[in-house]
Amino acid sequence: MISLVRPAHAQIVMSLGWTSITAPMGGVVSNTVSLASTDGNPHTITLSLSGWGGLWWNYFSPNPVSVPPIGVVSSTLTIPIPGPGDICPGQSSPGPYYFQLTVQAMEGHHVRASQTLTVNILPVSYPLTVSVEPSKSSYIVGEMVTIAISSNQPAEYYLKVRKPDGTVWASAHGFLPTATFTKKATEPLGTYTVELLAYFCGVAQGSASFVVHPDTYDVTISLAGLPADVMTALMVDGNKAADMKGGDVRVLSYPIGTSHTFQVDQYVSGGTGYRYYCAANSWTAGAEGSNTFNYVTQVYLDVSTDPTGVTEVTPSGWYALGSSASVSSVPEDLEGSAGVKYRFGQWQVDGTGRAGNGFVVVMDAPHKVVAKYDTLYKLTVVSDYGNPTGDGYYKSGDTATFSVDSPVGIGIQQVFVEWRGDFTGKEPKGSITMDNPKTVTAVWTTSYFQLYIIVGAIAAVAVIAALLFWRRGRAGPPALKPPPPIPPSEVPETVEEPPAPSPDTETATKPAVSIALRCTNCGHGLEEGQVFCPECGQKQGD
Repeated sequence: MISLVRPAHAQIVMSLGWTSITAPMGGVVSNTVSLASTDGNPHTITLSLSGWGGLWWNYFSPNPVSVPPIGVVSSTLTIPIPGPGDICPGQSSPGPYYFQLTVQAMEGHHVRASQTLTVNILPVSYPLTVSVEPSKSSYIVGEMVTIAISSNQPAEYYLKVRKPDGTVWASAHGFLPTATFTKKATEPLGTYTVELLAYFCGVAQGSASFVVHPDTYDVTISLAGLPADVMTALMVDGNKAADMKGGDVRVLSYPIGTSHTFQVDQYVSGGTGYRYYCAANSWTAGAEGSNTFNYVTQVYLDVSTDPTGVTEVTPSGWYALGSSASVSSVPEDLEGSAGVKYRFGQWQVDGTGRAGNGFVVVMDAPHKVVAKYDTLYKLTVVSDYGNPTGDGYYKSGDTATFSVDSPVGIGIQQVFVEWRGDFTGKEPKGSITMDNPKTVTAVWTTSYFQLYIIVGAIAAVAVIAALLFWRRGRAGPPALKPPPPIPPSEVPETVEEPPAPSPDTETATKPAVSIALRCTNCGHGLEEGQVFCPECGQKQGD
């Protein structure tokens, strides 16, 4: 506390807690003001603070102050220090800044006492920094150039934009912390330089540049998902502009105000069973921009039957790589053309058998799925006699065996002669390879040989019986005496057999037959290779 000061003319003496102080911008300081009466009378004093271009915002507590006749009374002075925004804009010096203030004690219109205060104001602790940045690195003629300006604290700025030749293209002045400069790009073409100068308790500078291009816009086209060894055509407005491989990027320029449609092949073939699909294969642009055509890999599922086309199957088609495909079941038995049937065997996936009928295939690669059927061919055995066997269906390539019984009947018999149709043979039993529908027909002949034998046997028995009966009738009843001799006239005459015909006569009446071509049982003539006699039905011996 400084001592009280009492001028000779004064009736009030005033003292301050301090007369000089250092404080940061935006801070608050306080001081103690002490008052005492020098004439032994009480006073009512109003305190005020002035300086630095006018009255500062401040307050005293209490104010006014009642000063007693004897003794000292105090009031507290609170002073908010101006912030950077009040002092620093436009200031090229970093500080500190000195200001002098005056405290006055007023009684009515009379100044009873006054005291000078010195305030040393320090700037904020961080320095001024600025940023200047065009919205793009390049512009086309006619496009709006936008430059963003900012600072870390309020400041006054001056901006200049210079043409490629160094002359000033544009300038601006204003206040920060943020500001924006805009102007439509014009010729000349080339690189423009931006210069920024800002003041705030010091100086900060910034710079940037941008390029002005002709009045065209750029379109960037790229591909994704297409291998580097696979190519697609890039079409612009229906005309081929380029061939692009997977990973290629093309930049194309067009006049401002025009619009163009860019298109690539929707389907691109790859290796066997592979293709690449672009769902959105067309894009239209009328300003600068970019587009990526995205391809996805598809693999082929080939579904068929073996033999081909015997039934409907799940349609073959393309699937996204890694997806799943359902293969529906097929009928177990199928009717084909006349005499042909098909019986389901198994599914094969890429040549390997798979159990079940109907399943799911993971399309991690192209797959070939085949429903394998066995082909069955019908053997038709046609015969009017002999209980034919072997008629029915057989797998392709199997050997079918068939037969009939021969001879058939008693007396008048049916005797097997030969097979005709898809098989020829003279034995009642045969076999055939089933590589197609087959028909075999048994040929029969009627034989009376057994009937002849029966009739002959009956006739022989009758003759013998008649002879016996006749002889008994001629002899008469038995007698004890010997029978009388037979008169010569009653002795039966011996009938001599006619002489054997000469060879010439026999040849003339009946054709000669080789012993090898006669039945070994009845002597009937046989054809070459005949195994069963058509007359007696007996099998020939060796």
